[in-house]
Amino acid sequence: MVELTDSSQAMADETLEWAQNADLVLIPGLGDFTATPPNQYLETIREAHQRGAVVASLCSGAFVLAQTGLLDGLTATTHWALTDELASRFLEINVDPAVLFVGESRVWTSAGVAAGIDLSIHLIGQFCGSSVASTIARSMVMAPHRTGGQAQFLTTPVAVKHGDGQAMTTVRTLMMKDPTRTLTLSDFAGEACMSERTFLRRFLAETGSTPHQWAMSWRIDEACKLLEESHGSIAEVSAAVGFGTPVTFRQRFRALKGVSPMEYRQAFRKPE
Repeated sequence: MVELTDSSQAMADETLEWAQNADLVLIPGLGDFTATPPNQYLETIREAHQRGAVVASLCSGAFVLAQTGLLDGLTATTHWALTDELASRFLEINVDPAVLFVGESRVWTSAGVAAGIDLSIHLIGQFCGSSVASTIARSMVMAPHRTGGQAQFLTTPVAVKHGDGQAMTTVRTLMMKDPTRTLTLSDFAGEACMSERTFLRRFLAETGSTPHQWAMSWRIDEACKLLEESHGSIAEVSAAVGFGTPVTFRQRFRALKGVSPMEYRQAFRKPE
């Protein structure tokens, strides 16, 4: 039985024997990072790594990983408020407070809670491929990949508030029918047999955004898929999702994603 920080309790459904066949061992953060785990846990982590498993710590779990000796001579990180403590207690470790997560030699550490999710997505990508990692990341409304101290960016979800209402369905249907077509509020309202004012009011109620904003997000998300999956040039991707010029596409893409289309492709391109 393990007592959690909110006073609730968790019971393990496996013994330490499961680690004998584990491909990945994750060490969660601890409420008391000064605690010394029983040696049987530290030895289990060492043996798993020696056998070829990847071991990784989340947040203050780095203190447990440090006690195994596996971080000696390596670069590691933890929550920014604990990096000085980690560095002072374990002099053999090069502690980097600036990174979100870092790893080498099948040993990984991450910073705070959000960075722990980033590391988890990264490891899913290593084990299951970038397509699976990207799908999971999108379902969590987060970036498929964030690294180090680089500028961070989020996958902006296409807004939906109340399911597939008539107004949203109209916009999505017309967009999917011909992504290259420039569509106006008049086009959407006419297709739905509504006045422009009525259509705009209903669309706002259904999605929380205007048709123009929704369409822009949709075009950029479609561009992301092409950047990940196709070999088309930036100009070809731009044209395929309805941007008049690659310059406009790059500007809009960076505004929504925080990086250029090329940087996105380099980060998320699915392996051949």
